[in-house]
Amino acid sequence: MSTDAVAVAAEGLAAWRRGDFETLSKMLDPNVQWQAFEPGEWDCHGRDDVMRTLRERYEQGFARGEIDLSDAGADTVIAVAHPSAIGGPDWPDETATVMLFKDGAVVSMQDYPTKAEALAAVGKQE
Repeated sequence: MSTDAVAVAAEGLAAWRRGDFETLSKMLDPNVQWQAFEPGEWDCHGRDDVMRTLRERYEQGFARGEIDLSDAGADTVIAVAHPSAIGGPDWPDETATVMLFKDGAVVSMQDYPTKAEALAAVGKQE
């Protein structure tokens, strides 16, 4: 049921906000993949790589930013953030990450420049 994925995502977001990286790590599949808008240096391959990036973003203050979670269907959640509000004008105004869950763990994350593009990628509309 997709609402379970939203609940797991909300639990992970709460863990990240309080710096509870142990809990957050347990919510990620060991082989989780996190792809940026375009392939490159921002891509993360595996739990350790994702956790390194999440720790960096936490230290940069991004965990304080507003993040909206949306149910996007079976085991899929979209997280929308506004990085420029924390990181300044060098960061995008909006980003959206499509998270796919399997057996209660995040197995993949794909970033998109906007929520509309993320919704289109999963076959939904605003």
